[in-house]
Order: sequence, then C-alpha cells, then structure tokens
Amino acid sequence: MRITPKPATLLASAVIAGALALSGCTAAADAPASTPEISTPGSAAPANVEGFGIAAGTGPVEVALWTDLSCPYCALLEADTGELLAAWVDSGDITLTIHPLNFVSAKRGDDTDWSTRAANALAAAADAGHTDAVPALYALLQQNQVSDAGAPTDEEILALAAQAGVTGDISDAVTSQRFSGWVTASNDHWLGSTIEGTEQVVQGVPILVVDGAVFEIQETNAARLRAAVEAALAG
Repeated sequence: MRITPKPATLLASAVIAGALALSGCTAAADAPASTPEISTPGSAAPANVEGFGIAAGTGPVEVALWTDLSCPYCALLEADTGELLAAWVDSGDITLTIHPLNFVSAKRGDDTDWSTRAANALAAAADAGHTDAVPALYALLQQNQVSDAGAPTDEEILALAAQAGVTGDISDAVTSQRFSGWVTASNDHWLGSTIEGTEQVVQGVPILVVDGAVFEIQETNAARLRAAVEAALAG
C-alpha cells in the first residue's frame, strides 16, 4: 500500500519547488467554459456536496481550493499548507471547500486517469457522510500521485480512505467510479469560469481563495496563509 510519496515524486518535487510561485498546471488555452447537467447515468452527484465543491468544516472563514490530484504543483501546495488547513478545519476556524478538476491526467499522458479516480474517492467519502475525513484523504491522495511505480489500485485507495478516517463502506463508489461524471462536470464547469467575487479566471490549478481574496501562491505560502486566516478571524 502506498502511504508516502515515492522517490520519483520526491525528486519531481525537488526539481519544481522553486518554480511553484511562477507556474502551475494549466489547461488548454481554448478550454471551453460550460455548466453541464448532472443527470446522465453514471453522473450522480454525491450527497453532502453543494454544486461542485466538497466542503469540510463549518468555520467562519471560507477557504476554497481549485485543484487536480495529478498536478504536482497542487501536491507541493498541499505539502506546504495542508496541515495548517486541516488543523483549522478541526478547530472550527475555517470551512475548506475543495473544487476538483481532472484535466491534468490527460495532459501528462497518464492512462490511469488518476485525476478522476482520486477525486471520485473524495466525492465518495463526502457522499458517505465523512466530510471530516476529506482533508486527510486529500493529503494522502496528493502524496500518492502517479509515479514510476504506477497509480494506486482501488484497493489501495480504499486503504488510504480508511487511514484518513473514512469508516463507512465506499468500496462500490470507488470501484464503479460512481462520481466520475460529477468530477468531469466540475472540471468542465470551472475551466474558463470566473470565481465569484474575484477577477480570477480558472485556467489552471492550484488556486486558493481565502475569505474572498485570491491568495498569491509563492514560496512563503504557510506563513502568509497563517497571517491571512488569522486576519480574517480577527475581522
């Protein structure tokens, strides 16, 4: 079972760490924006999810993340800020909403479709009522992106979910990819769209919005994120 980043993942992280402030995973320039209907067979929306966001926590400060579970820059951001975000969810300070996209697998030539499979697992956890486990599961899924060793199997995804604290049975949702259509609908909804209340157009990931303001992702993310959330909590 994969529970820590593989050597290839660590090497890639070292190579691109300095570029995090300058880049990200960008979709094709002509990617259309759309608002797809989630009504076709196999495109069920998960329960406990509003629109195209998986929320964890009920805190007063809204933190929203646009991400792809095959994006190495998203994995670096998670490594830098994930523990902070999870702690604030647990303490009741923030509501963390994850908006999953799935364009990076195809862009990287990944025929395992890890972007969709991993996001489907997040949706399955939420559907089963385990939104409290979403931050931990998201972290584990990012740590276990596709590497030279391949992608995690369905059984390994379920093991990661259990490790994150998902106690319900989500095996059918994972193996059938019950929410894969919803993940693709989320991707298609967001690409090319402007995030409400901002001027930020979703053309790639990661994007982080704190208390309605787009957070500038660079090399000092953790310290500045702490300052931004503390300022929002102070009113």
